[in-house]
Amino acid sequence: MKKVFLYWSIIFCSGIVLLSACNDDKLDESIPVNPVLTPFKAVTAEDGPQIVSAEISDKNRTITLELFNLKSLKEVKVNLSVSKRAKLLAPVDTILTLDLTEPYEIAVNNIYDDLIYTVTATIPEFITVDKSQFKANNLDNDSPRGGDPMSVLWDGGYMSKPEDYVSIGYRNYWTTSSFTFDIGTRFDGSYYDLKQVKVHLYWAYTHTCPKEYELWGYMLPGEPPASGDWADWTKLADIDNSSSTLADFAEGDNVHFEKDDSPSVRYLRIINRKNWRTSPPLTNISICELSLWAWNK
Repeated sequence: MKKVFLYWSIIFCSGIVLLSACNDDKLDESIPVNPVLTPFKAVTAEDGPQIVSAEISDKNRTITLELFNLKSLKEVKVNLSVSKRAKLLAPVDTILTLDLTEPYEIAVNNIYDDLIYTVTATIPEFITVDKSQFKANNLDNDSPRGGDPMSVLWDGGYMSKPEDYVSIGYRNYWTTSSFTFDIGTRFDGSYYDLKQVKVHLYWAYTHTCPKEYELWGYMLPGEPPASGDWADWTKLADIDNSSSTLADFAEGDNVHFEKDDSPSVRYLRIINRKNWRTSPPLTNISICELSLWAWNK
């Protein structure tokens, strides 16, 4: 009899334990607290006329901006897009004007902890000149064109190897001697400070490929006189590819300017003095693309 009583006592106690455990499970309705893994959905900044997106590293807690149009990091307009469950602690505004000449810290809470993200920005030493602004500006003493319009010089088509004419649809700009073009201005109206001018060739050191030619710039205020008087212009460089080989073709002809001596210019002219045709010697010139870079200063 004692054994039976003991047996039922064990079952009864076990039932109470199980019932208690079940009741505990029903009462535990709490939601686990998970941190917000990406507190910032996006960070953008005004870069002149453009809006650029920052590179965000949640592992390193860094926000990195690269700004191509600005000349100073003193007053950078930044917009923060914060995840719903995250909370900005300092600063509390999402639209900011920051001095990013030094790293800037932003505090944010991700539900689980307070975190510090560091914002940094850089301005590259030089930029690519925007070809969308380029346009012909031929003057009275420039040569008439033949074939394709001058706009083919900035349509992005050039050959990476000799005689690959099909890749650019045989497009090239041909004229008998000289032509003038306008490269436009930066977003703030200032002129570009030239770093490099690259002439992409059409013929590979034969026919009307330029051999000895010159780059000129208009260094006076305003627009150049329509007369095209060369006395109003400044020679910026002599270009001579007489020692070039087919291995040099893809690189094109390049003019480089040091940062301290770079010309600040909007209007440029090219005049050919001698091409690769041997008989008879002519000044006819044929090229397929122009690319320019400018210093950020």
